[in-house]
Amino acid sequence: MYWPIFMENKGLNQNDILQGAGANQEIIDFRAETGEEALWTNSMFSGMPAYLINVQWSGELTYYVYKAVSLWLPSPASHTFLAMLSFYILLLVFRVNPYLAIGGGIAYGLNTFFLISVEAGHIWKVAAISWMPAVLGGIILAFRKQYLWAFILTALAMAMEIRSNHLQVTYYLLLIVLVFGLFKLINAIRNKTLPEFFKAIGVLVLAVLLGVSTNVGKIWTAYEYGKYSIRGPAELTSNTESSGGLDRDYAFSWSNGIWEPFTFLIPNFYGGASQEEVSMSSDLAEGLKQRGAGSGQVRSFVKNVPTYWGDQPFTSGPYYMGAIVIFLFILGIILVKGPEKWWLITASILGIVLSWGKNFEAFNYFMFDYFPGYNKFRSVSMTVAIPFLTMPLLGFLGVKKLIESDWKESKKKLLTALGISAGLCLLMVVASFMMRFRGAVDAQLGDQQAWLVELIREHRASMFRIDAFRSFFFIVLGGGVLYFWKAGKLKQSLAIGLFIAALLIDFIPVDKRYLNDENFQKDVKGSFFQKTEADQKILQDDAHYRVLNLQNPFNEAKTSYYHSSIGGYHGAKMRRYQDLISMHIQQEMNGLIEKLRSGDTDLSEFGVLNMLNTKYIKFGNQAGQVIQNNSIYGNAWFVENIEAVNNPDEEIESLGQINPDQTAVINESRFDISQGTLSKGNINLKSYAPNELVYQSNSTEKGLALFSEIYYPIGWKAFIDGNETDILQANYVLRALEIPAGQHEIRFEFKPAAYFTGNTIMWIGSIILIIVVIGGIVYSFISKRSKQEEA
Repeated sequence: MYWPIFMENKGLNQNDILQGAGANQEIIDFRAETGEEALWTNSMFSGMPAYLINVQWSGELTYYVYKAVSLWLPSPASHTFLAMLSFYILLLVFRVNPYLAIGGGIAYGLNTFFLISVEAGHIWKVAAISWMPAVLGGIILAFRKQYLWAFILTALAMAMEIRSNHLQVTYYLLLIVLVFGLFKLINAIRNKTLPEFFKAIGVLVLAVLLGVSTNVGKIWTAYEYGKYSIRGPAELTSNTESSGGLDRDYAFSWSNGIWEPFTFLIPNFYGGASQEEVSMSSDLAEGLKQRGAGSGQVRSFVKNVPTYWGDQPFTSGPYYMGAIVIFLFILGIILVKGPEKWWLITASILGIVLSWGKNFEAFNYFMFDYFPGYNKFRSVSMTVAIPFLTMPLLGFLGVKKLIESDWKESKKKLLTALGISAGLCLLMVVASFMMRFRGAVDAQLGDQQAWLVELIREHRASMFRIDAFRSFFFIVLGGGVLYFWKAGKLKQSLAIGLFIAALLIDFIPVDKRYLNDENFQKDVKGSFFQKTEADQKILQDDAHYRVLNLQNPFNEAKTSYYHSSIGGYHGAKMRRYQDLISMHIQQEMNGLIEKLRSGDTDLSEFGVLNMLNTKYIKFGNQAGQVIQNNSIYGNAWFVENIEAVNNPDEEIESLGQINPDQTAVINESRFDISQGTLSKGNINLKSYAPNELVYQSNSTEKGLALFSEIYYPIGWKAFIDGNETDILQANYVLRALEIPAGQHEIRFEFKPAAYFTGNTIMWIGSIILIIVVIGGIVYSFISKRSKQEEA
């Protein structure tokens, strides 16, 4: 799958990675020019902290650990390798045969949930998923009283897990650990072994704290920013669903259907991706030809057939766990005994139920409203990360139990698991003849094309049955290898080799449906960010201004590669800026489009866009598809009036009723406002850098200046002639300063303590972690050698 990376010098065309590159560019350029970090960026959403975009930490020594453990492989191949290695380590902790554990690593690293995430560019997500098994392995060791290696593995894996910077996946790992811990606690109470339980907990707490210390700056800045992002509490009373997290509808927009987990077993249970290419020799293509469609029309249509008919808005592909793995999971349920089985089953069920989201409201809305931290995350379908870890684990523990058990006792149980899993596939084939295969997208084709809808549904049914038979075959193949191995008909080495081969043959063809050579190309970044005529025209202006791309501005960061953008692409934009988008910017954009269509380029009525210094409007890639806005207020300006309000609702409502060039809206319940005459004066931006802006002001009397920069309460400081002064928040999102009469130099600088202090702690934590790991290895080697000499 990664052949083009290694042998053809190609890159993977990943949308999220490319959008991230657009958001990153100002930060990267500043780093290259100055050697400093841009902790703030104007490239997206008129300005936001850069913490969650692209900030480097000199104290992040774990980066070098990651590179070494991943054998310096390029991304994303490194993450697939680490996922396999991590699950392999987990199976070794459970004392699974080392060669068989290779098969487990393959199953974990090659499932489509992982690789579809790779294809989409969710690299931090797959990085976090990669380390989940290793963290769990360290926790298991602690409860086996192997405290030294429990501490080392947990601290190291937890450091790498948090370093991956995907708190949502780490949160799901915590849910797994909570289920495991609950079962361990119950067992400790029953067996009266609470001292041992709390000793293990103590070791793990210390290990986690060490792992956290290597990332404390990242955690600190993310927590600090989270309070002001859309994942923090709403300020407007109209937003009744957000009391410290995401809006419920937004969080549950990607929810699995109740039957969606059957894709774990049958990849095309719901038709695969939202749109897939279909063969020209398929029944669908033949049906189109019979209806009179020409070869060109057929070829065009079959490239993007709406094959998916599930409940999600759209999907890049199914979450296929592997037919053999599902068979092993059922085998594990039958063979494995005790709490070990039940906590894995419980965690698996929990992950599946959570993934149903809005399709199982009774449980999931309760979790969203009351379980700590759960409402911070969206796309709840991602909770399948839980069963994709726990189900293969129970499956391979089932194989371990099969190998260790008496053949006469286990033979029937093996055949039972084989019959249930293979029989389920055949049952699905039978059931398919009673299914309608109707998708929400079908309505878009209209009643006049009912024949086409029927052809598509027949093709979905065909895909369903083919993959059901396919899964049946692999279950029989995998079960057959285990049967003949245990019956003594195959040597262990040959049996394990055949079993691993069966896993590879099962996974790779399905994986290549969604990650194949077509996803790779030469110079991906250069092609995506090729400078257009419109970009070149705008870049002739070397001042500091913003650009509004009218083409889907709040879901793209391509504009941000070259320009400071009104829009952007990020899952955690500022809460207040999102409010501004919803209540003012979208409305002004609609009016602006209508005005431009009429040929009128006077944009003076669009006060919010003008106060954000939106100098250029871009609606295409040609030079003639750029409009210069001559009505902007500039980088800063003095106002003549202040409209005092009492709360955020009044603040954002008043913004639509004033002329921001003349009047500032300020919430007097939060900020003290001096009374007196306000001077208009002059104020100009003299120098711009992401972390520092310098202005020159000149006024005959004291005045209130507004700046077309986003207000953020932590880290920004303002100085007038070197003396620090308070920054006010005006017009719901902007910065404002009270400036004395006369000529003054005004400087804003962004130096958040969370970054600088956090970076120092990361240095200390990383050095301690490296010493502990090396010390543990040396101690283990010396101890083992001493025991050998004594023997």
